[in-house]
Amino acid sequence: MEVAITWLTERPVAEDAGKSEAAGHDDPSAPVFFLSYWRPDPAKHGAGQPREPNRFVMQFFDELSENVNNLIGSMPGRDPGFLDVARGGGELWERQLLHAAGTCQVFICLLSTPYLTGSQWCAREWDLFTRREVRPRHSLAQPYETAVVPVLWTPLSTPLPPVVSDVNLFVPTRLRDDYRAEYQAEGLLGLLRTGQRLVFDTVVWRIAQRVVDIRHNYWVEPLHLPGSGELRTDFERRADV
Repeated sequence: MEVAITWLTERPVAEDAGKSEAAGHDDPSAPVFFLSYWRPDPAKHGAGQPREPNRFVMQFFDELSENVNNLIGSMPGRDPGFLDVARGGGELWERQLLHAAGTCQVFICLLSTPYLTGSQWCAREWDLFTRREVRPRHSLAQPYETAVVPVLWTPLSTPLPPVVSDVNLFVPTRLRDDYRAEYQAEGLLGLLRTGQRLVFDTVVWRIAQRVVDIRHNYWVEPLHLPGSGELRTDFERRADV
């Protein structure tokens, strides 16, 4: 099935950082970005040690974190991003996840068909972040800008739900035409699996630049929820929205 996709282009970073008037104060315990992804279950058959099912997500997270640190400076004692590697469950786990999604400045989601159809927590994370108000930090920023960065992780076999298609998928504009075509056709995971490491590295660098651009130009107001009970568990648009 062919999926119609529109692409989010990069915007230049404003150059008046010294004159910026912050809209709010960043929480020092908050991550710069939150990485939302579908978590496959580990294989339960076969000989030998089972592979870590999220190893490619972890590779992406590590390289994105390194790039963001190189652009904004290392964050003492912690990564600039949040990646949930737990299987879920328990009050402490839920509280940590909700805090990260409710205080980060950029929400990166790795879009795949399982992400859109196979996880209630992916929908909860998206719902929590998109409830938060995005405000410009300075006069050169546009009045409204989304702080969601939807990244194509694998080719999609189903149409994007309206809630997701309202936010254009990210593709760098400063990218060679053949690199852009490969990314659009394969997704980031496909680039790794087909040996197109240079294209992968280039796209990850552009994503890091986008993260820093959003953080510089916008402030996303925090939202602290005591629990996940009121968050939506799918990506369908509600009749009252």
